Order: sequence, then C-alpha cells, then structure tokens
Amino acid sequence: MFTLLLRKMRNTKWMVFCLLTGFIMASAMMSTIPIYMNASLQRMLVKDMEAFQEEYMIYPGSYNTSHSFKSKLSTDEQVRTMEEYTALAEKQFGELDLPVAGSKKVVLDNDLYCKSISVEAGETPARLTLGGMSDICEHSAASSGRMMTKGVRDDGVFECMATEKSLKTNGLALDTVYEIANLFDNEKSVKIEIVGLIDVADENDPFWAEGIDEAYTAAVFTDYDTMMNEMLPTKAVNISKASYNFFIDYTKLDIPELKAINSSYNSQKEVFKKNDTGFIIPAKDILTDYAKRSSQLTLLLWLLQIPVILMIIFYLFMVSKLNIEQEKNEIAVFKSRGAGNRQILGIYALESLVLGILTAIAGPFAGLGLCRILGASNGFLEFVNRRAMPVRLTAEAFLYAAAAVLVFFITTLVPIVPALRTTIVEHKQSKAKKKKLALWEKVGLDVILAGGSFAWLYYYKRTQAKLLDLGITDTTATVNPMMFVASTAFILGLGLFLIRIYPMLIRLISSAGKRFWSPAQYVSLNNIGRSATGRERFLMLFLVLTVSLGVFFANTARALNRNAEETVEYANGADIVLAEEWYSSKTEAAQKRSGPSANMGGGMQQAAEEDTDTATVVTYTEPVFERFEKLEGVQHAAKVFRRDGVTVKSSKMTVVKRSAEKKTEKKREDFLNQDMNAGSSNTDRNVQLMAVQPAGFSEVINFEQRLLPTHINNYLEALAEYAPGVILSSAFKDYGLELGDTVECEWGANEPFDATVLAFVDYWPGLDPYAEAGDGSYMDFAVMNFDYVNVQTNMEPYQVWIDLADDASVQGFYDSVEKAKIEVTGMTSAKQEIIAKKNDPMLQGMNGALTLGFITIMIMCIIGFLIYWILSIKSRTLQFGILRAMGMKYREIISMIVYEQILVSGVAIFAAIFIGGITSELFVPLFQSVLDVSSRVPEFAVIPVREDYLRLYTVIAVMLLAGFLVLGRLIGRINISKALKLGED
Repeated sequence: MFTLLLRKMRNTKWMVFCLLTGFIMASAMMSTIPIYMNASLQRMLVKDMEAFQEEYMIYPGSYNTSHSFKSKLSTDEQVRTMEEYTALAEKQFGELDLPVAGSKKVVLDNDLYCKSISVEAGETPARLTLGGMSDICEHSAASSGRMMTKGVRDDGVFECMATEKSLKTNGLALDTVYEIANLFDNEKSVKIEIVGLIDVADENDPFWAEGIDEAYTAAVFTDYDTMMNEMLPTKAVNISKASYNFFIDYTKLDIPELKAINSSYNSQKEVFKKNDTGFIIPAKDILTDYAKRSSQLTLLLWLLQIPVILMIIFYLFMVSKLNIEQEKNEIAVFKSRGAGNRQILGIYALESLVLGILTAIAGPFAGLGLCRILGASNGFLEFVNRRAMPVRLTAEAFLYAAAAVLVFFITTLVPIVPALRTTIVEHKQSKAKKKKLALWEKVGLDVILAGGSFAWLYYYKRTQAKLLDLGITDTTATVNPMMFVASTAFILGLGLFLIRIYPMLIRLISSAGKRFWSPAQYVSLNNIGRSATGRERFLMLFLVLTVSLGVFFANTARALNRNAEETVEYANGADIVLAEEWYSSKTEAAQKRSGPSANMGGGMQQAAEEDTDTATVVTYTEPVFERFEKLEGVQHAAKVFRRDGVTVKSSKMTVVKRSAEKKTEKKREDFLNQDMNAGSSNTDRNVQLMAVQPAGFSEVINFEQRLLPTHINNYLEALAEYAPGVILSSAFKDYGLELGDTVECEWGANEPFDATVLAFVDYWPGLDPYAEAGDGSYMDFAVMNFDYVNVQTNMEPYQVWIDLADDASVQGFYDSVEKAKIEVTGMTSAKQEIIAKKNDPMLQGMNGALTLGFITIMIMCIIGFLIYWILSIKSRTLQFGILRAMGMKYREIISMIVYEQILVSGVAIFAAIFIGGITSELFVPLFQSVLDVSSRVPEFAVIPVREDYLRLYTVIAVMLLAGFLVLGRLIGRINISKALKLGED
C-alpha cells in the first residue's frame, strides 16, 4: 500500500504540493494565535509597566513584603524572627516561579540617637535610623567621599553611607565618628563613621525602585551582613522593621505566569497576614486589567480567524474534491479489481496523514515567521522598522497546529466517501446522465445564508442603538462572534446565489446570440451553460469567497485605522495645539501657585475663574506671536481662543437640558414638579466657545470635510465677511433659533455682547458635541471671529494651533520650543497621539490578523485558480482533439480558453469585488464595538481607499497572468497529433 501511495503521490505531485501548501497555511494560521497573542500581550504589558513606572516612580515588577518586630525581643529572638520571615517570603515568592531581576533585604532600627550630639536640657534627642541593606555596595556609587568597607574596623568603628538629605536631617557630617545608642536603653552603644554620600549606580536598576531620598530620608546605611552579624550582637542595635523585596523581570513574563500571580495573590496575602507580614504588588491593578485585556485580545484574534479558517477548509475541500474527480476512474478500477472501501480510503488517509505530520512540524515554524513579519505592522499591509516583537514557540502553538491538522485531515477525506460508493459501471453512466440539483439548491441555502445574515444585522444594530441610548458606550467587552460569522455567511450566500443563476444567464445569452457567435465563443458559452453542477461553478464560488473576503478585510482594516486616526485628529484639531504661560497683573500671585495646569487651555480657564471670584479685571500681556511661526517645521500658525462655561441667551430659545446619561433613579421632586416648562429656559450656560481667525484657522486644521454639508472654508468665509456672526451647534436649532437670529454671549467679568447666527453645524474641529458638563448634561458649542471677540471682551490667553510640514520632526519642534524659551502650560501632538493609538495591542492585533488573513486568502486564491485550470486543461485533451478534428484552428482553441477565463474567472472576480463592497458597507461599521466607541466623533465610516484596491487588483493581475502562462505552456505541451488522432477515432 505504501508503494502504491508513493507512486500515486509522484504522479499527482502538483496536487500533493497544493494540499501540503494548504495544510501548512492552515497550521501556520492557527499557530499564530498563541504566538502572536502572547507576543502582543507581552508588549502590551511592558508598555503598561513602563507607563506605571514613569507616572509613580515605582518599579512595577516589585513584589514587596515587610515585617514589624515586637519591642523588647532578645537578640536571638530577633535573629530567629528574621530567619522565619525571610524563609516565608522566599517560599511564597518561589511558588510563583517568576523570572527574577533581583532582590533586596533591608533591616532598620528606628529607635537610635546620636550620643555625640549634645541637646539642651529637657529636649528629646532627634531619632536616627540605622539600616542594613543587602548588596548595597554592588548597586551604589559614592557621589562624594568613598564607598564604605564592610564589617568593623580595627578601631571598632563601623563605616556607613547616607544621602545628602539624610545628613542635613540628622545634622551629621562626613568623615566624623559618631556614637549611637538606643533611645530607651543607652547603656550600650556603637561607633559609626559616614564615609561617603550614597548615589544610584545605574538609573535603570530596580534595586533603587523606591528611590533613595524618598524612602530613606533620615537613614544611615551599612551592609546587611554587617548589621546582622556584628552590630546586632552588641545589643546596642535592634531590628524595628524589616523588608524583603523581590524584583520581577516583567519583560519576560508570559500569560501562564501572570495567571499564577493573579490567582495566587489573595491566598498569598492571607498567608502573609496570618504571619503579621505586610505584602503588596504595586502593579496588581495593571496585572488584573492585563488579564482582562488578554482575554479580549485572545477572543478577537480567534474571531478574526473564523473567515480565514472557513476559507482554508473550503480550499482544502475544493482541492481534495478536484483530486478525487480526477481519480474517480482509478478508484472505480481499484474496486473492480477487488479492492475494498477501507483499503482505498486507507490510501488517501495515509496520504493526508503523511502531509499532516509534515505540517504539524513545519506549521508552527511558519507561524513564527509570519508573526515576526506581522510584529512590524503599523496598519493594514503597512510595515515599519520597529523593535521586534518577543515572539517564541510554545507547546501551545504545536497543539493549535495539531488541532488544525486534525480538522483539515477530516476535510480532505470527506469527498472520498461518495466516490467509494460508485462502481466503474455507475461512474461511466454518470458521465452521460444529466446532473441533478445539488442539495444546497434544493433547500435554498443561498437565500437562508444571505437572508439570515441580513436579519441578524438588523437585530444587532437595534441592540447597539438601545445600548447607546442607555448611556453604555464601551461595548469592547462584549464582542459578538456572530459579526464575523454573519459577514462570511453573507458573502457565501451571495456567492451561492450567483452560481445558481449564472448558468441560466449564460444559456440565455448563448441562445440570444447563437447566430452571431464564433465557434470558439459558442463552445465556451455552451461549456459554461451546461456545467450546472460542474467545476466551473465551484471555481466561481471559490473566487467569490477569496476576493470578497480580501476586499472585506482590506476595508475593515482601513476603516479601523482611519477611525483611530480621525478620532485623534478631530479631538486635537491641528498637528500641534500649544498653550503658553502669559504674564498678567497677577503674575506674582500666579507664581506663588503650585504650578500651571497641564490642561490645555487650563491657564485661561483658571484666570477667568479668579476674575469672577474677585470681580476684578486682570490685564494680560500678549506674548510675541511671530515666535511660533519661526519654530522648526512650522508651516502655519493660528490663534484660537477657547472657553468653557460661556452663557448664550436669546428670547427665542427654549433650552431643555440634554442629559449625557439616562437617569435610572428618580427623586421626590421629580414627581411633585408639575411645571410644564421645568428644566427649560432661554439661557444655555454650558457652551463651549471657540474664537478663530478664519484665514489662519483654515490653514492649520485637520478635518474631514464629509462631516459638514459644505466645505468648512465656506463657514470661515462667512465669519470673515461678517465678524459679529456666530456658528452654533445644531442643538440650538432644536431650541428654536433660526438663521439671522441674535444671541447674547457672556462670561467672566466681561460685558454681554451680541452675535448673529450664521449657520448650524454638527461638528467643528476640536469641539466634541458629546462633551459633558459638570452636571452631566451635554455641552453645546459656538464658533466666533477671534478679532470680534477680542474687541468685545478683555484679552485672555489663547491656544496656538500649528500646522507642521509633512517631513517635520515632532521632537525637533519640541526642541525648538525649549530653545525659544517658551513657557508651555500644555501641548499636544496629533502625530504622537496617533502613534500611541496605533501601538494599542487591540488595534495592532487586528491589523496583524487582517494582514495575515488577506495574504493567506490571496495565496489560496492564486493556488486554487491554477489548480482548477491545470486540471481543466489536462482533462480536456480529448475535447481539444475532437475540436481540432472538426476543423477548429489552434488559435481558436486558445481563444476559447480565454473566453472561458473571462466568463468564469473574470465574472467571478468582478462579482466578488461588488459583493465585498456591499458586505463592507453593511458589516464593517459593526467592528467599532471592538474599539472603545465612547469617542463617537467622527462617526465610524467605511471609505474605500484606492491603494487597497490597487493591491488587490495587482494580486488578481498576477494570478491571471500566471494562469495564462501556465495554460499556454500546458496547451503548448499537448501533443496535438495524438489528440487529433484520438478525436478522429
């Protein structure tokens, strides 16, 4: 049997190669799930940990324990307690089996004082803390003086080190011998000498994660062993408190280790609590959140593979079916010669098993290579030179590969079962019989799939709308798997509907023009029209699925990335938004404050609040604006004044408060208030004001023009031509205002002034129509002319919006700001925020998975296309001979094949692009639930990008070109003389 198998595989080596390719692609795709997931999550963890350390100045991998000692313990009891505490900490930490970057033991005596320093009668001497720290000399440097020597000197003095802050706190000096004793028992004492100021040897060393000055303000340090083995026996020094900290190397953590930390944290805390020991992991919240996000990313990657896995199953089924169709005659011959069904099935099963074993070994390595490439993805089919992802093979990857092999092993055997039931006589008879309708045509599977998917889409959109009405905007935790299944089912349903009606259309076209068709055209139409259940329909369905999914994946990735970028660009408004500290009549008072606000525009808001409270007018000195235009990389700069809490009033308005969140609880007053106009007035007190210079503003903004009914420059021209005008948010139209109405504006200590309504808009750069006021209601907005507002009110600090050149460096701009000595109170960069957004593991995971899926689908499309036409040409040698014997020229045979290519492949590809576009319009907007939709501006939109379609067209062109070349070569190698003789016979 094995010899027969080898002979069979050699005779069908191209088919075997295609099956092996499909197996490896399937296995690699499945293997990427654990590999890419672990790598993405590890990169996410490292970024979160680094952000935690920058914010809190605490090493995020710390595993901290501490123990307070009871007073009046003997020296032996202190030593024994320390040994028990140390053993407990090491045992508990060891159970987690985590990668270690180091550890540190510290013992402290907080009840010492310096006998050498005299105090006045009746005063209590200042406390001195003496500490013993393990490995202190190996992790420290002397910023002044020298490093201490461990142990006691010949003169009985112990050398110590301290921080400069500690020396000042304790009134100590370098190179001076001090006698220290216990505050409560000063009979015994020891002598110490501070020989150097301690400093951190390596800024990145977690050993000093808690800082030196912050943690040890009044401490003087010696070595841990010196304090325990030589100072403690003198009984002048005791242990008040001890700590034993471990430093986890979080860059090497993986998911199982994180699960171990999260699952063991509470139990370990209980153990430490029973032993009167403190225990904390500072980054515990990050680790808990990380576990939640990891489950979301795992689910997302799994769901993104659903269409690809279904496509691979379909591909393998198609290849296997084509292979069986070619070998049906051989199978029938085997049966006629006495071979049993099990023996024949065993040959094909053994073939799939051999391929499966090779795949199970090669698949994970192929997946590893794909993950290395995808780690550099910055978008869909976009790659950047960034630090490589920490990808590595795990046992889980091989398990996923084995599971994939098992599924696809079964898939390849399914087409063999019907063939085993056919005898050689039945096989010959089946060629002459008219084909019956397939089962899916009888049950209307195409209508069920397409209609069911559309019905689910309608239901899902209604559910999402209800959630938003209830104020639930974050739906990322409830990713619905059906959105991936439904989109694929919709494509499959439309594809099946196409191949149901296509033969009828071809027969209709053939009948309508049979008088005009050339022989080659007539034969092509006749072949396609008669293949009601033939391979042509199978190829069309395959091409529809692959190309449609390619279009769908491209549009999905582009929409997600575009939405992420547009959200940042809309929120910022410009490339750089900068606020500068202004000098004013209250400069001295301002300088006494703790510091300027980091909030954009915070300086102007704080000043205005103070003006209102004191009822005084603050005079500001405007900085030189031209400095900003001379900064590095700046193309344009504009003044933009922003103010929240502006009052807009009109007698024509009836303002009804729009609550950002739906009220779930009512108060007693809600039932007693019978006023029909309750909650309404002619005044809106929570308006966001933006005053712009129309000409300059148009040059700096980043804005999607589709958000407005006409170009934004038309609105800006109106503001420029009529300075007292105002552009209001659309909510004011609901309040009763109309174009041309006059409103009164007021804020702070300024006098009210009038403005005329020029337009109503839903969106404006930098203004969020869903921004919430302090009372939970939505804030409306108003846009006015900067110069007009400046004349009507007192000058207040404004923001500077900057447009950078395309090739400008953001860091270079930051450096030029610092060089120009501009006192910045707040600055945001759209480019930097977009980079941070694209580094989000969820978005990166989607980009990587969609890119991988697209590449895999296109590879399958090319291979499947070639397989079909190779088999088609090889199986039609007799037909070519008959046609040649009937007088058809060789050129006409080539034309016939070209016409068939157009009628089968061309129509299928054209239909697939159309189906992919429809599916994208319907289903891609659902993917916004994968991201946080709390930022609903701008609205999620599917806008096809020409570059994505060009990539797709390039793949299709390469596929068709390769197909023509292969077909031409195959036809050229056919012995026409033999075929002609066969046809004549």
